[in-house]
This record gives sequence, C-alpha cells and structure tokens, in this order.
Amino acid sequence: GINAEYGVSPFKVCTFYDVMKDDSAMGLLEEIQSMDFTFKENDLLSLHQTIDLNDVKTPYISAVRDFIYTEVKAVIERITSAHFNDTVDMHGIKFMQHDNLLCHSDCLNTRHTAFILYLVPKTWSSESGGTLDLFNSDEDGNPTDIGKSLCPKFNSFSWFEVSEKSWHQVSEILEDDIRWSISGWFHSEDAPIVKPVADEFVMRLTPPIETDIDVLKSWISLKYLNLEISSEVQLKFQEDSEVSLAEFLNPEKYSALCADLASVEWVTVGPRDKKKYQICNKQSGTVSEFIELMKTDAFAVLLSHFTGLPLSVNYDDPDCDDFADKPFGMISSSFSRWEHGSYSLLCDQEVENLPDRLHIFYHAEVDPEYDVDAGGYVSFISHSDKEPLLVIPPQNNTLSLVFSRTDEFGFTKYINALLQKPFYCFNAQYVARTSNEELNNEAANSESSDNA
Repeated sequence: GINAEYGVSPFKVCTFYDVMKDDSAMGLLEEIQSMDFTFKENDLLSLHQTIDLNDVKTPYISAVRDFIYTEVKAVIERITSAHFNDTVDMHGIKFMQHDNLLCHSDCLNTRHTAFILYLVPKTWSSESGGTLDLFNSDEDGNPTDIGKSLCPKFNSFSWFEVSEKSWHQVSEILEDDIRWSISGWFHSEDAPIVKPVADEFVMRLTPPIETDIDVLKSWISLKYLNLEISSEVQLKFQEDSEVSLAEFLNPEKYSALCADLASVEWVTVGPRDKKKYQICNKQSGTVSEFIELMKTDAFAVLLSHFTGLPLSVNYDDPDCDDFADKPFGMISSSFSRWEHGSYSLLCDQEVENLPDRLHIFYHAEVDPEYDVDAGGYVSFISHSDKEPLLVIPPQNNTLSLVFSRTDEFGFTKYINALLQKPFYCFNAQYVARTSNEELNNEAANSESSDNA
C-alpha cells in the first residue's frame, strides 16, 4: 500500500512517502541538478526554475513524468473525484539560501491540484527553512496566520486541491543548502476559477493640519528651507520623477525621534497575501510630533517647492493652473516598522482608475551595514514592463520622493535573514486632482484617514 499522511486543517493536504526506489530518486535528482535554471524574482518570490519538464527526454525525468501522469494522477482523481484533463505543468525548482515564495493560493485558470515532489537532502529539517506553510483564513477567506508547517522530506510527494482558501507559502531557506523539488499542477475544467475583483479607487483625502510654517525650522535641516536648494531639488525631481534628500531632519530632532521609537506600540497588519509589517498603533512624544508634522499644510507647501506639484492651496505658483493631472492632496499615510519577514506586495494593480501619485518615504534607524541583498527596498514597476523602474533602498534620515503614473506600482521586497536590526519608515501618498475647487469640496467632506 501507499505510505501516506493526510491532513485536513487548515485545508486538505496529502503526502505520499517513498514514492520511488531510493536509487531512482537519486538518479532523478542528478538529472535535475544538471539542468539549466532561470532565476525568477519579483514581489512574490525568489527562486530558480527549469523549462517545462514535458520537453525533457532524459531517462529518470521521463520515467517520473510518466509515473505522475498515469499512476499518481489516477490515485488523486480517485481520492478527490476530480476529472483531470491532459494538461499537466511540471518544472524543476530550486530554492537557495534566502530564496522564498510568499503567501498565495495558486488559483489561476484551470489549476485544480498542486503537487511537489521533494528531492531535498536527507538531512533537511525545519531549521533549514523551506517549509510548506499552510495559512488559516478569516471569515472573508483572507489568509491570517500559519496553521501548519510541513517540512520537506526526500522522495516524498505532497499535493492539495487548489481553492480560494488554499493559502500557502514556501518559507525562506535559512541554511546554505538547496531545496530541490519538482512542482506543478493537474488541470481540470471543474477547477475553481477565481476572477480577481478589482477595487474601484475611492478618494479619501486627509485634511491638512494647519500650523505656522515656522514649525519647519525646528525640525528640518535648514539647507532644505533655502529657496535656491529647493529649486535645485525641484529641477532634479522634474527630470527624474524622483529625488532623495539625505540628512533631512536636523540632528537634534532625528536623535530624539530615534530615541522615542522604542516606546511606540506596534501591531502587525495583513492580510498575508498583500502585506506583513507593523504599523504604529500608539505613540507619544517626538514620534507623535513627527507624524503630525508630516500631515501639516506647511509640510505640504515644502513638498510643493521640492516637486513643483500643487500639494497645498497655499502653494503660490502661477503655473499651478497647468497641473490638471498632478497630485493635490494626501490620500494615505502610515508609520511602520520593518523587520525580518516583513514585505508588501503589488496590491495596487487590482485597483481600477488609480490616479497619478506622489509617494514620500522617510527612513530611520537603518543599520549602517544594511545591504540591498537583505530586501526591504521599495521597488517600482510598470504594468507593461516587469523590470524595476526604480529601487529605493532604506537610508537613515532620508526623505525620498517618487512620482508614479497610473500604471506604475510599488512594493517593498521581502526582508530576509540578512537584516540584522529593524528599521522604520513613514510613507504617504498624494493624489492628482482636476481642479482646486474640486479638491476643496472633497477635503471639506472628508474625514481624516490613516491608511497602511
């Protein structure tokens, strides 16, 4: 009989053990190891993949393909009462140290059942990382926390039916070893096809806090309050659609801000198929004053001088009337804490009628030894071109400004175990408006909103 283990929570997963003779499994591994792999990396994943194994004619790969397509397929059809079609995807996959695959459901087209044939070293353990983590779901079907973790075992075959709640991930590889596997999907016309629901963009402006413009002088490095410097900044921004301003706060305020960060209460936000990081839940002292500063009209005026964009009705520029499609009002802001395991994915791609936006990022308490290989950088891509348009690494006491068009989106890359200490980021978005009159009407009817 089949040596198998069957679990039902948080969703049904079955594992067959010792599916081949050991020497056949080793021969298969050697063939996989001899193949060319393509490195794939985006907001969701970091891994190495072969071509479709349907096109490979080597002895062991051909034998295991026939085995999966006939005997294994028949067993799973009998257990699930499914009727698979002739389409089977199958690739060799290797995860190297710090590679990972974040939370997703596999729901796509006619995928019915996902499978993984593990060819990991026999010494592999949960301390190696690379576990198959299964997520619990809330009442709305969104992934919450990890309900069960399955450690890969050499010559085992795990599979599960794809559904709207089959949320899973491959955790980061923590040791200097390779997680070898063959993975793929059986397809069926009865697969649970899930059409992504596009959210309609809803304007929710945060009314600016009125304050004396002199408040800027007590916080911000005086060089950035110099009109000649701000004109140079604006020129660079208008040429490159981005600019980063180092040593943005004066040393006294920056030190006070960093000292107060330890007393802030942080709470983790999700859902895990979109993001995982901590936001400021309760704060006081310098942190509260800093957040308030960033929401003032005086700061919006300063940003207008940096960018040439009308972000405040008090920005006096005769050219503002020409900015019919430029940002004019804060729509979201958050102060967040980023550590090993934090990330945000490309969720804005699901939003319809998303306008042009100005993004601001202010980073603090970044490890001087930080390296981009640790992740944690903000990456912008366009809908038409998946190559990064811009990468913004976290830098201490630095304000970064980025202008993105309606089809350009940002994400924060998963932070791996190379990061030695957490860092902090205040970010906000400003959005395009059609006229000053419309902005004023919207702001008058809006409540303050603090979005992550």
